[in-house]
Amino acid sequence: MSIREIFYLTAFTVLVGWILSVGKTVILPFVVAVMLTYVLIGATHGLRRLPLMSALPVWLHYVLALLIFALALAAITLVAVSNLRAIAQSQLAHEDEMLLLLTRFLEPLHLTDAPTWESLRTQLVDRLDLPRLSLGLLGALASAGGYAVLMMTYMAFMVAERGPLSRKVSLVIPDSGERDAALALFRRINTQVVTYLSTKTLMNVILGTISWILMWMLGIENSVFWAFLIALFNYIPYVGSIAGVALASAYTAFAYGDLKLAGLALVVLSLAQFYVGNLLEPRVMGRTLNLSPLTVLLALVVWSTLWGVPGAIIAVPMTSILMIILSAFKRTRPVAILTSRDGNLLH
Repeated sequence: MSIREIFYLTAFTVLVGWILSVGKTVILPFVVAVMLTYVLIGATHGLRRLPLMSALPVWLHYVLALLIFALALAAITLVAVSNLRAIAQSQLAHEDEMLLLLTRFLEPLHLTDAPTWESLRTQLVDRLDLPRLSLGLLGALASAGGYAVLMMTYMAFMVAERGPLSRKVSLVIPDSGERDAALALFRRINTQVVTYLSTKTLMNVILGTISWILMWMLGIENSVFWAFLIALFNYIPYVGSIAGVALASAYTAFAYGDLKLAGLALVVLSLAQFYVGNLLEPRVMGRTLNLSPLTVLLALVVWSTLWGVPGAIIAVPMTSILMIILSAFKRTRPVAILTSRDGNLLH
């Protein structure tokens, strides 16, 4: 590549990044819907393998999978809201334990004025505008509900568009060689992203189930919510699994004032993460996306900077799609080789 081409590519990349950042409100729900559609396709393929489902028409498989998605989303929302309410209410019952833990941390600092809940409440109430905070929380929940409805609508239309896609490509690209290359590129993207997202979702469900069982055995309250949070954060490479376990362990420490219980929760949840992430997931998934660790880390930084936590969750599949597209063109193929794990672009 010449210096001019590198300059143009850099300028184009900066322009695309600016558009993605400015247009986050419009673009992000659509991109998330695309990723969820890939998961939906993987779930549909799984339904086809079931004995009773194989005789049903393909469109009914998509309808059933979409219905399952909608019910799962509604159930997750209800569980999250009820558990957040329970967490807020449970703090009243664990005030003594939380105060004891806070005192343990303050004693080594030789602070003579021990805190009390009355003084802490007074300082917090003076600084917080509770009515405004409540309205903001309700607005955030309403916005999330609107985004969920919008994404489900996107998914329904994307599924409906899958059938005529090949015919549209044939009309747009009349040359048979170029058309076959374009369709092969689409198939490769579909195969890799569907495999990654569906397998990753299955692994996260397994991790969430194991985490819930472990926390339930330890007697930790609201274990369903924290298990769901651990499973969701596990979509984020490297730091996500650490953050999920750390939040659940910190909640245990503050809720019960028992560092031994919190440490035990940290150990067993970390072991569950290690088993799923380092033993089970590589055996099931392999190196599906063939991305180098440095590429994944850089992608995580870039996408999380652009779109926050949702960007971090979809960083890996988005980067994989970009690498596949770059590998399809001669001039950008070296970039794809550099971002791959082993330089082999045939995965």
